[in-house]
Amino acid sequence: MTSETAGPFEGIPREAVDFLRALARNNDTAWFDRHRPEYDSYVVEPMRRLVREFSDWMNAEVDAGIESRPQVGRAIGRIRRDTRFSRDKRPYKETVWIIFRNRRAVMTTLGFYWELTTTGYLYGMGFYSAPPRVLRAVRERALAEPAKFREAIAPIGARPELRASGEPYRRSSMPGAPEDLRFWLDRKNLYVGASRPHDDVLHSRALVDLVWDAWDGLVPLYRFLRDSSSGSYRGPPEEAGAPGRRGPRR
Repeated sequence: MTSETAGPFEGIPREAVDFLRALARNNDTAWFDRHRPEYDSYVVEPMRRLVREFSDWMNAEVDAGIESRPQVGRAIGRIRRDTRFSRDKRPYKETVWIIFRNRRAVMTTLGFYWELTTTGYLYGMGFYSAPPRVLRAVRERALAEPAKFREAIAPIGARPELRASGEPYRRSSMPGAPEDLRFWLDRKNLYVGASRPHDDVLHSRALVDLVWDAWDGLVPLYRFLRDSSSGSYRGPPEEAGAPGRRGPRR
């Protein structure tokens, strides 16, 4: 299948949704092994093509350090679950996803994501289970430089489908801070995204433009979060251009 990856992305096939729904009913290794060709053809191959639509843009214009190789375990998540320390012993996840994140270990929980589930699909950017120290650093910078933070979130206002989410603190960690900063940052985790049911866009090339428009609007916030949460970032060396200059591969 690797040789086909160079082909254009034409949408996620309906068979990919059928596969995930069948996997949810038959989540065992024997079933998966029998249906592995369907997983490779209908799930992995289209996702490789989707990754390729964005990889050049991600590395050239968003962050030169982003992992963008169209491989499982790189920009494509592994469907096999690690059940060693879990009571849930189902061997496979019942969703599949793409994640563009920086290769540096400290940044592995921050990235741009797209996910397909049995009922719909999601896309956006943010932290996946951010350590407390990471969001503490983000809050400290936002309070010290509120104008820069507001500038980073400004493009999101033009995209009403995007929503800020993340479990809020029961007791404010930012007492006395401006209300808009508390809304965004008084949380144990932070991500901004949209969700849609399975629709015609999912199964067509229009998915590229839909996701790119959202991700493009999230680039300023990504950079603010990235630079705030990792002292190893110094700004210009990792910056490869302005967001939105070229867009995804055509």
